[in-house]
Amino acid sequence: MSEKPHRAEDRRVKRTKKILRDNLFKLLETRTADEITVKELTEAADVNRSTFYFYYKDINDMIRQIQAEIYGVFEAEVIAPAASFDTEADFVAYITRFLLFCKDNEKICKFVISNDPNNNLTNMIRTRLLEFIPDSEKVFGTDNPKRYLTCFAVAGIWETVLRWMYDGMVVPPREMAEFMTSVYFVGGRTVLLEK
Repeated sequence: MSEKPHRAEDRRVKRTKKILRDNLFKLLETRTADEITVKELTEAADVNRSTFYFYYKDINDMIRQIQAEIYGVFEAEVIAPAASFDTEADFVAYITRFLLFCKDNEKICKFVISNDPNNNLTNMIRTRLLEFIPDSEKVFGTDNPKRYLTCFAVAGIWETVLRWMYDGMVVPPREMAEFMTSVYFVGGRTVLLEK
């Protein structure tokens, strides 16, 4: 019997947070996070300031919570299903999941990328992506330029994904994943395996 009110409350909480988030996104289209006040956001969202402060300390705390939320989705949808990354097919599946995550969460991903001055979320995602790609720094010595191959590949993949997102994600995720995989496996990975 107590389950129903709890579920209704959960729905209300989610709905309220979504309204606040959507209005924050709208305000951020013309200004930076530092220029937006809680009063302004709550008026735009038609939510009491006390309600805002029940969930968040301030606008920056709200942004941090949104980042944590999107990172949790990234972990569940992109990282969790990972098995191995020994073949091109494994890598295509991995990159496809990452691109689908970006597409499914386009608005929030763009928001987080644009409003992450310290690159916290970007660095967390890059670090997790790197865990599944052979690390050239562990293979080559400090005097070998090949030690920077993984850094080069990850930066290339990351920048390609960002450009793809801002270009409207016209190329289907699977096709993009196959392209990036072929570049990585035929180009960089070949160099990596040459030692």
